[in-house]
Amino acid sequence: MKLLLVRLLASVSLASLALMASAQDTTVTLSVDGKPALALQVPPSAKVTSSNGYINIHTTNMSLHVWAVPSAKTAADALPRAAELIKSEFINFKTTATMDLEIAGAPAKHVTGSGNEADDGDPGNAEVVFFAAGNHVFGACVHGEFDDASRSRAPMMAVLRTAQSPP
Repeated sequence: MKLLLVRLLASVSLASLALMASAQDTTVTLSVDGKPALALQVPPSAKVTSSNGYINIHTTNMSLHVWAVPSAKTAADALPRAAELIKSEFINFKTTATMDLEIAGAPAKHVTGSGNEADDGDPGNAEVVFFAAGNHVFGACVHGEFDDASRSRAPMMAVLRTAQSPP
């Protein structure tokens, strides 16, 4: 009986460790001109696509687009470029609110606004966060029809709070 209990506890412990390991986030890197510029932690099930200065992180809760913002030195420098930066995904962006926050230990800007989805022109909303990490400034965006952008805010912020310069 004692041996059976020990085996059962060992099996439960191993299963718990395996579950914890599979639930841990994965590090993804955004590169600029072939050099790692930003590291983010994403869920292991995320589908990630990237190209120079851009990464898309797609999960069941969001599609997060992150771009490097050329020539910007701070999040505030990038703020006037919001509509231009996100135009491949969201057009006619008009800012309705701007909030200050902190990402990667530096001041950041969270912008919300309305406009249209670039793929079909449907009206919608977008949320854009500008932040600095290392020597680069980045813009991150979630968007969608109705309240899709606001529903994606929490998972977006969870990923952005992990932002750091790669080692």
